[in-house]
Amino acid sequence: MAKVNNVLWTGGWDSTFRVIKLYRLGVTIQPIYVIDHNRASSKKELEVIKQLSNSIPLKFSKSKGQILPLKVIKRKDIPSNLFLKLLHKPLKSKKKIGKQYYWLACMIRKYKFANLEVSLHNEDLDKFFHINQLIKIKDEKLGISWVINPEKVGFKRKHLFVNMRFPLAAITKPEMKTIAQENDFIDLMELTWFCHKSNKKPCGNCNPCKQCIRDGFGYRLEQQA
Repeated sequence: MAKVNNVLWTGGWDSTFRVIKLYRLGVTIQPIYVIDHNRASSKKELEVIKQLSNSIPLKFSKSKGQILPLKVIKRKDIPSNLFLKLLHKPLKSKKKIGKQYYWLACMIRKYKFANLEVSLHNEDLDKFFHINQLIKIKDEKLGISWVINPEKVGFKRKHLFVNMRFPLAAITKPEMKTIAQENDFIDLMELTWFCHKSNKKPCGNCNPCKQCIRDGFGYRLEQQA
């Protein structure tokens, strides 16, 4: 039986880049999506994932990759964990590490997802780790990825980010764009969604929209309008 790679897929730029890369490498992908019914963009994100799940195999018809049916996990069904909550609270206030990383840690504990791939890219890495606090993992099939080095991160981050892998830790969004253009899948990347406040037109004010502008992708706010 083929090894299955668990990938958190949001329908956004970074996680979609990773899914496409794995598919092109002939990997069997288990995409995982956490649905938060309080977030306006959830419907749009699921639509994008469905569209991409159909389009990627057509684009790379010679690949032996496989995208398994999406596992949708309701955030409200993820049990709280007091230990993880106490670890996350100071990281949220000091480092501005979003609440989603607390929920991801809780989800991994409940559903026992092995080595969940989280598409944390280079521009945002310094908020979480220094690159020398990570261990580089080389895999002939999957390429390079990173995991936390438990000897170089503090107690809080060691336990919050255990069982997560960061395959995009050394790459930037513009570099992803260049790779997509050079390998003729920029059209798929442009289907991705980023705004958290809308499922129709990017609001321009939420954090993902601001990050999109910061990273040189402000044109996408008009493109998606």
